Amino acid sequence: MKCPVVAIVGRPNVGKSSLLNALAGKTISIVQDMPGVTRDRISHYLPIRDRYVEIVDTGGYGFDDQQGLTEHIKHQIEIAMARSDVVLFVCDTTAGIAAGDQAIAQLLRRQGIKTILVANKADGPKSDPSVTEFSRLGFGNPIGISALNHRNLDQLLDTLAESVDLTEAPGELPQAHMHIAIVGKRNAGKSTLVNAIARLYEDDPERVIVSEVPGTTRDSVDVRFEKDGKTLVVIDTAGVRKKRHMVTNDIEFYSFHRAQRSIRRADVVLFLIDASEPISEPDKKLASYIAEQYKPVILVINKWDLARETLKKRDGDKYRDSDAMNEYGRYLDAELRFVDYAPIAFITAKEGKNVQQVLDLAQHLYNQANERVSTGRLNAALETVLKEKAPSAKVRAIPKVYYATQVDVAPPTLVLFVNNPDYIDDNYKRFVTNRFRELLPYAEVPIKLQIRARSREESSKKTSGQQNNPSRAPTVGSSTKKNKRQNSSSKTARSEQKKRV
Repeated sequence: MKCPVVAIVGRPNVGKSSLLNALAGKTISIVQDMPGVTRDRISHYLPIRDRYVEIVDTGGYGFDDQQGLTEHIKHQIEIAMARSDVVLFVCDTTAGIAAGDQAIAQLLRRQGIKTILVANKADGPKSDPSVTEFSRLGFGNPIGISALNHRNLDQLLDTLAESVDLTEAPGELPQAHMHIAIVGKRNAGKSTLVNAIARLYEDDPERVIVSEVPGTTRDSVDVRFEKDGKTLVVIDTAGVRKKRHMVTNDIEFYSFHRAQRSIRRADVVLFLIDASEPISEPDKKLASYIAEQYKPVILVINKWDLARETLKKRDGDKYRDSDAMNEYGRYLDAELRFVDYAPIAFITAKEGKNVQQVLDLAQHLYNQANERVSTGRLNAALETVLKEKAPSAKVRAIPKVYYATQVDVAPPTLVLFVNNPDYIDDNYKRFVTNRFRELLPYAEVPIKLQIRARSREESSKKTSGQQNNPSRAPTVGSSTKKNKRQNSSSKTARSEQKKRV
């Protein structure tokens, strides 16, 4: 069931994004006291009289973008208008009727689009006489509101409810099965990938602006679609730059933090990497942040066609695509060690090549991250780990690991109960985590390992239980025999686990 669409249009800086945020009751679009901040179509699903409509924020019509994106922004506005059931035409009460307002009014009348005229920045009754001036635009009496102060928003919603046919609108919004955030540095091809996905599932190949201009995307843009009967949300994000650039630019600062928020609310992250360029500082910072958030991640290598041509020139007749992919995988392991467990997918977003397979792989990681293992299986794995390598003993300290349990999923959260958490160092935690990834069904997702002290009461119960059933949970001290691992074979095995699309 499709939601009615309401587009918010107007010239630059009249408060369109502020209105969207006010209606949504939370910050959806970046708001900045300067024109041209919004470029793409920013959507939000809004309940009106127990029915849902899709409300779409747009860029400022008539804005002259200094980066050469004027026509792109205008095209996105026109798409939003064409797809809408009703338009909220927003004007600025404090500025009066401007030439840009008249141009938009002519466009709306020419296309015969149902329109509600909204006079924003009418902060109080003293502004109401200025509101009536906008009736000259030919859309009846305007509604004077203040998006900033939430004035008369109820009146606007009532008018909107009367103007949109809600009889076929859904009464419930399907919960998203999975949120997929697409992140990466500037010009890695994130928006191109979003459009490739939208072309596959929504017949909207120009869902977001794609340009060679760095920093084209500023907001995080949610795109909902149905795949195999499930609702998925793909989140396009702004490209990440070096930190010093964000200090002097408010828009880039907000864009970066929106990208971080998108990672936090994602179930799976598609980390887009430009194969034609070396791994950079922003790439490493992103990898570190994704790892800190324990998010399943796919290293999506875009523009592989360009990298392939370069490698062919280098290797000549000796070039093999599989060898090149393996070589690049080893390069990524070394450069992005925080996420060396992540599967790798090679795509060409511009041609839509392998996009479907990447989404299938995202579903696979989602399933991994949400899987629970039985306590028996977990402790059998722990016993194997402890036989291979017990925690190192400090002076006059005997570290003991009693048993393990899983307490959560997404990420899989495993707890080791020990005699003293201080005896278990970070190196041993990493060793146990990596071995669990090999022994348990979490080969390609992050594992959150917690170390806890076992209480005296619990110790008493466990000791009693182990006397009756010694195999119930392993208890291993520093005297356990250690088996040396073959590092090279382990790396080879892990490399073989990586999925390459």
